[in-house]
Amino acid sequence: MIEDYQLAIFSNMLGVTLFLLIVLYHYVAVNRPKIHQF
Repeated sequence: MIEDYQLAIFSNMLGVTLFLLIVLYHYVAVNRPKIHQF
């Protein structure tokens, strides 16, 4: 069975990872060349 502290550590790492991925995606999306083919 999963203990409370294991669930807390897992959810905390998951949240931090998702936050860092969002920040990284935003940084890449903002700084790519402004060439749009639409």
